[in-house]
Amino acid sequence: MPDSTTPPPSVSTEAWTDEQFLEARERDLSERTVDARAVVVAALVSLALAALLTSAKLVEIAARQPLGAWRDHQLSVAHGVDRLANFASLNRPYDVIIDIRGSGNAAGRNVETIDEVVATTTAPATTSTVPAVAVPNTSMATTTTTVSPIPLRTIDSSQPLRVFAAGDSQMEFLSQALSTEGADRALDVQTEFHISTGLSRPDYFNWPAEFVSVLENSNPEAVVLSMGANDHQDMATADGERLVRDSPEWQAEWARRLGLTLDLLEAPGRQVFWVTQPPMRDGRLNDGVTTLNGLAGGIVASREFVTPIDIWDMFGGDSGFSSRVANPDGSLTAARVSDGVHLNRTAASWVAQLIFDAFDDVWKFSG
Repeated sequence: MPDSTTPPPSVSTEAWTDEQFLEARERDLSERTVDARAVVVAALVSLALAALLTSAKLVEIAARQPLGAWRDHQLSVAHGVDRLANFASLNRPYDVIIDIRGSGNAAGRNVETIDEVVATTTAPATTSTVPAVAVPNTSMATTTTTVSPIPLRTIDSSQPLRVFAAGDSQMEFLSQALSTEGADRALDVQTEFHISTGLSRPDYFNWPAEFVSVLENSNPEAVVLSMGANDHQDMATADGERLVRDSPEWQAEWARRLGLTLDLLEAPGRQVFWVTQPPMRDGRLNDGVTTLNGLAGGIVASREFVTPIDIWDMFGGDSGFSSRVANPDGSLTAARVSDGVHLNRTAASWVAQLIFDAFDDVWKFSG
């Protein structure tokens, strides 16, 4: 048997000289030339593999684009990639992740028109008798509301108020504020937001269908909605007719959809809180939310079970977009994120406080 102290044949016991070490170091650190074609091929292969692994996400991104020929082309290509990925089973890891997260199981992704939801949903037999709450004065200094004379019920820690907050990406920070800052207010807050969603494109995400599912499972007493920033785009009717944005037909259809959506939420003991859109930095987007706020105003005012939370003036109002907002002491505080669309965390906290104040006008909080 070989001596156990003998090193393996592959290990050299010869000590390196300084010259040998420096030579090997220079060799290891020297630049290596790679053929440009090999780099391009490797990059293309990597991109193709990434597309196949996330093919479902490609379909989702294409589906939420504005209606038109370019969207149709993108969607056709994305579906082709998805079919290839499915054939090769390369999309399985992504599908497993989506299933674990539960984001692919939303009812809103399974029904393409709002009318389908209405046709299969029984309208409530009775309506809430809670008096309407006046639009809050959204100045930073004071908030004035009309107090409801008869609270729906008393809220305490043993029976917290069941809250469902939902909407587009504008709801992300707002839902966080409602959950964290409402922790000491006996609130049980459930939140859900989906980017690029609204009422214009139920083919991408159908909020009324999602609401029906949520109402059946959790029966919230307070429903807080923030959506509309993505809705200023062409729509398609249930029979495929294209409605050009801002046309009278388009405005009538969007208002109809909002009315149907709110009516699906109506139930005894439940109040809906509609948060308006703030001014936007982009001129065309600002024109869009101005139109939608106006359309929503009439729909909301005609339903006593809906409370408006008007934040338009708080963030610039008719004077236009303002990235900073004045505090009561006159100092300025940043209120918007850099995209000129979304409220930041501080601004979301201000809006959450308006909503809490509106809750106080509908329910009696003990303690």
